[in-house]
Amino acid sequence: MNSRIRLSTAFIMAIAAVCLIAWPSALAAETPDGGGGKTAPARLEFRFDQDAFPAPAAQTGIFEPRRFSRFAIRLYGGLSRVAAGDVNDGSDGFFELLEVYDALGLGTAEGGYSPVHWGANFGADLIYQISPNVGIGVGVGYMRSSKDSEMTLSNETESITLTATPTLSAMPIRLGVFLTVPVAGAIDLTADAGAAIYTGLKLDATQRLEFAADDWMEMTASGSRSSFDNLGFHGSLGFEYKVSPKMGLFVEAVGRYAKFKNFDTVTGTSEYSDGTSDTQEGKLYIVTYTFPDGMYSSFTIEDTPPVDDPPGEIYREPKIDLSGFSLQAGIRIRF
Repeated sequence: MNSRIRLSTAFIMAIAAVCLIAWPSALAAETPDGGGGKTAPARLEFRFDQDAFPAPAAQTGIFEPRRFSRFAIRLYGGLSRVAAGDVNDGSDGFFELLEVYDALGLGTAEGGYSPVHWGANFGADLIYQISPNVGIGVGVGYMRSSKDSEMTLSNETESITLTATPTLSAMPIRLGVFLTVPVAGAIDLTADAGAAIYTGLKLDATQRLEFAADDWMEMTASGSRSSFDNLGFHGSLGFEYKVSPKMGLFVEAVGRYAKFKNFDTVTGTSEYSDGTSDTQEGKLYIVTYTFPDGMYSSFTIEDTPPVDDPPGEIYREPKIDLSGFSLQAGIRIRF
């Protein structure tokens, strides 16, 4: 009896051990719906679902930097206005003298001096974009302002015709920071600020007096300088319309401070109707003559520093002033 009980107990324990080993395998083989169809591990089903509906692909663009053109070229041109205060004060001297003669009744004056202010301005900039909105650039431009004037003083027996053409020109080499801010659709607000060295700064001031058809004299004062002393500053504000992602059309207003010292040396030439001519080198001055019936100011070239003789003659050195503004339009090409 005892031996039977011991045998039954051993048999029951053996069956229990087999069940414990086989039970996990049975659970792993069971299908999710409890049926007996084809089975697949739950972990593999999760992986297949992730492949069918991948989340990472929708998120990759969030972390990628936005692409933009690193380089751009600006080509521009337009109108430029310069102050040229002392240039006009020195160039209108004989016009003021003829006005004095007119006031004294020595003749009748027609015409007059037209100050030099307006001219042409054009150039190009190469810009490296640090970001889509900020770039740094270098460029070169050319500006030129000139104006013709004519005046005639005549009486019953003779006439004098006076003409003058002062011309200012320079080639600024620019360095600046460029800002682009989207404002509406394809329209951007643009601005820039920087400094420029005005190389090739040049003044040509020509005057011609005609007393008769075959009696005349012509005088020219010319000075030039290319120096780091010719340092100026500028800033602009405008709008750009993007025709395409790579091309835009812009308009802008540019303010400019560019006031420079006198030339170290200028050359003066005088030519006469009889075929003779004179040449003189020295420093350019503006002399103001004062006399009982009036006054006038004119350019003069002196090889030694002149001495004032108050109240008759007062000398001063002129400034070459290109300060002013430009109104210009152009095209920006990105690549």
